[in-house]
Amino acid sequence: MGSIDGIVKYDYGEGQKIFNRSEYHPTSKEEILDQQLIDSFLLSHAEKDCLKRGTKLSDDNYQLCWCESIKLSNGGFNNKICFPFRISTFQETLKKMMNKIKNENSKEEFKCTCSNNKSKTIKGRYNSVTGEVKVE
Repeated sequence: MGSIDGIVKYDYGEGQKIFNRSEYHPTSKEEILDQQLIDSFLLSHAEKDCLKRGTKLSDDNYQLCWCESIKLSNGGFNNKICFPFRISTFQETLKKMMNKIKNENSKEEFKCTCSNNKSKTIKGRYNSVTGEVKVE
């Protein structure tokens, strides 16, 4: 959950509880990866920071990508974001994303530069007009 100060108050019927993000210290492999991916998504607002965080991921099958969505129709706005992808399904995921855009009758170019804990740079992109999906 996102919040301005890292503190979330909630009540699931057992009285109000408080989650303080700064006091959360994950212990399992899954929790550690979840925190890394969420932190990157929420806190990386620049390409350099996003790609640096990618080199520190604890899972070999994940990468962090600095992606740009370029709207080619419908008066949308361009967007840049740090986003996690699984390496093993990166091309398949891009294809699904492109097909969703095509089904919405939108035209978009989507480009990503990604980094992982093996310090390997992977680039991926799709173009919903041409139907091209490429990972290199």
